[in-house]
Amino acid sequence: MQLQMRSQLALIGLEISKPFLHLRTTRPQINLQIKKPELRIHSPRPELHIDQTQCFADAGKRTPSDFAAYYAEMAWSDSMEGIARRAQEGDMLAQIHKGYTIEKLAAQNLGEIADFNVTAIPKQPPRVWFDTYPVQFEFDPGYVETRLQMGTVEGNLQWGKVNIYLRQKNYLEINWVENNKVDLIA
Repeated sequence: MQLQMRSQLALIGLEISKPFLHLRTTRPQINLQIKKPELRIHSPRPELHIDQTQCFADAGKRTPSDFAAYYAEMAWSDSMEGIARRAQEGDMLAQIHKGYTIEKLAAQNLGEIADFNVTAIPKQPPRVWFDTYPVQFEFDPGYVETRLQMGTVEGNLQWGKVNIYLRQKNYLEINWVENNKVDLIA
């Protein structure tokens, strides 16, 4: 008799999938809203005033209101002097017994002597002044507004796997084989 053995080893199989990380990103953004500052300046120019009224008055030239007032006063004065002179001449002619005659009266008015003066004009300098005004300004400040859009990172992870399976079973087969050539005596 003979024992016959046959065996087979077990085989395992591996199914391996590697892990994979897939990342999807969006970049962060900064949005700016900018308003520039503004400065507005208004600088009024100074005003220069020159009053030459007195200079012109020294030369006999006056403003319309001064001209009217001056000649109205002169006319009033001349008319009062004329009335007084006429009254005086009338009084003299009324005293005819004292020897006053029209000829003597006319001779009195012929002998007026003109008085001349030489002078430089204007006698006074012009009056000069000026008005100044402050500088006016308006300031609008600028600004910068920021808005942040956050970036994102989205991850998708596929896990790695290892699947183990049995590809071939193991076995052991033992057989008994009769052999005719066996000596049973002994």
